[in-house]
Amino acid sequence: MRFLLPAFVMLVMAVPARAGTETLSQLVERFIVPHYQALALTADAQEKAWSEFCAKPDPLGFKGLQRAYLATADSWSQIEFLRYGPIGEEFRAERLSYWPERKNATAKGLAQLLAKDGVADLAPELFFKYSVAAQGLPALERLLFDENAQDQMLSGARRERRCAVGQAIAWNIVTIAHDVRLGWTNDVAESIASPDAAQEATSRIATDFLAIFAYMRDSKLRAVLGKTPAEARPQLAEGWRSKRSKRALELNLETALDVAKIIMKDKEGNTPLTISTALSFAEALPEDFGAAVVDIKQRQQFYLVLDALAAARDKAHDEIPAVLGVTVGFNSQDGD
Repeated sequence: MRFLLPAFVMLVMAVPARAGTETLSQLVERFIVPHYQALALTADAQEKAWSEFCAKPDPLGFKGLQRAYLATADSWSQIEFLRYGPIGEEFRAERLSYWPERKNATAKGLAQLLAKDGVADLAPELFFKYSVAAQGLPALERLLFDENAQDQMLSGARRERRCAVGQAIAWNIVTIAHDVRLGWTNDVAESIASPDAAQEATSRIATDFLAIFAYMRDSKLRAVLGKTPAEARPQLAEGWRSKRSKRALELNLETALDVAKIIMKDKEGNTPLTISTALSFAEALPEDFGAAVVDIKQRQQFYLVLDALAAARDKAHDEIPAVLGVTVGFNSQDGD
């Protein structure tokens, strides 16, 4: 019996590792790759919409640009939590969506772009040298949803330059989306065949997953709410110009729920349930964050979401690493 005990211990220790490897395959095949493929497809459609609009600008085409933006932003929200892999290289995540914005960087970077003439500086090999804050979705949102955006794009004095800048940003998003998609389907998928690499990948993905709760809580809600209605800052809300603050939060939570279900499949634990509860509270939030966060009564709904996010975070921290057999590290999006 003494001789069987070490082997038994090694077998027990190996079970979480094998479970983590199997779960990693499921996450890559069923979640990560499909979502990056969706991001690439919506980015392609967005770039096509810009090309067609700039060739023949009209109000109908402008509405098409807005719809294409919203679809691409949705695709990003559904895979936004992940910083491991190709999206974490070459500042791709920041170039795709520089948010939360710091020191009005997007406005400054976009103003610099719009002030120039011609299109030579917008070639892909030169465009990436501009501020990362002006290269992605938040910059496009300003072009499409700022006050008088449609008039400026259709008949403004700088209409052609604005269109060219929009096309350059849309093409930049296409390039990033496809680079990340190909990186996962080629390089990453091959590299994680190694047990050590698979363990590292599982740990990194788990770290990113656990960080999303603090990111939603601190960046997407607390910063907007402030400590009192008088200190609320509605314009810090994600996507407030395009009125998608609530939708972005819901999509983040739907993503977290999908990932949790894959990880916890056939395992004991309540992480999916606590995330589902947070999602139900988020779905009950007012559509207009701006009016709600300065209203004493409506603010209470946001506190329910904050509490639910804290519960989901705590439960996920208790269960996910143990189920995967990994330790988690630091993610810059994580909070206290």
